[in-house]
Amino acid sequence: MVALYLVAGAVLGFLIGLTGVGGGVVAVPVLLLLGGLEPITAVGTAGLYSVLTKVYAAYRHANQRTINWGVSLRFLVAALPGLMVSAFAVKYLKATLPPHGVEALQSAISYTVIGAIAFSLAVILIDFSRLRSRFFGTAAGRALGTLGVMLIGAVMGATSVGGGILIIPALILFYGETHKYVGSSILIAVLLMAAMSAIYAFTGSAEHGTDVDTGIALLMAAGSLLGTHHGSTLSKRLPPRRLRFAVVGVIVLAIFMLLLDRFY
Repeated sequence: MVALYLVAGAVLGFLIGLTGVGGGVVAVPVLLLLGGLEPITAVGTAGLYSVLTKVYAAYRHANQRTINWGVSLRFLVAALPGLMVSAFAVKYLKATLPPHGVEALQSAISYTVIGAIAFSLAVILIDFSRLRSRFFGTAAGRALGTLGVMLIGAVMGATSVGGGILIIPALILFYGETHKYVGSSILIAVLLMAAMSAIYAFTGSAEHGTDVDTGIALLMAAGSLLGTHHGSTLSKRLPPRRLRFAVVGVIVLAIFMLLLDRFY
């Protein structure tokens, strides 16, 4: 199993470095299918793995000057409150709901993720430039965009999904960031996932214990070092159009894995 986690980490690291997608939306199904973790523990572990992996990817993108720092800060300010509320809510519900209630919570989270992925594909594949210029540049549009980012934070806090699969479309649609969205999404995800994984690891009663498997997260992160390096390097070389197609390909893979885990 050690070798399997190292290989899985290397593949996910390459995807993260290349597209900014893969830390949560692909890691969670991997942890469910390969590790046999409970869904909430898989979410917390994927969050920690995402942080460990994306720290190096963020460093690489910062050196390559492919991060929009101003947009990243604005995104973080809007997303962090939603993430914290939803993460604390999941921990509270796990501790208080009966077993069938926890199962219902997991089903709700799964369908939320599927809906979020549909949103991502729509934003990436459809040209929303006119909507961006005519609406999201206005005061009402900016307010709606802030609310949308807060909701994205809430989805991330409940599922650990969103490091790239939700942040990248939001950067394109709400902020008009079309060139540095991969590096910016990685930086944002590092900081948000650090907050989320801390909540999953250190809050709750002693009876229910931590919802983060540190050993598995460390193994996968170790395997991802080489993959992240090569993915980040290739990301800089790809033109924006091809990079967007790569992001779409990873999202489609994520959809397949989520449906496989959900229905089989």
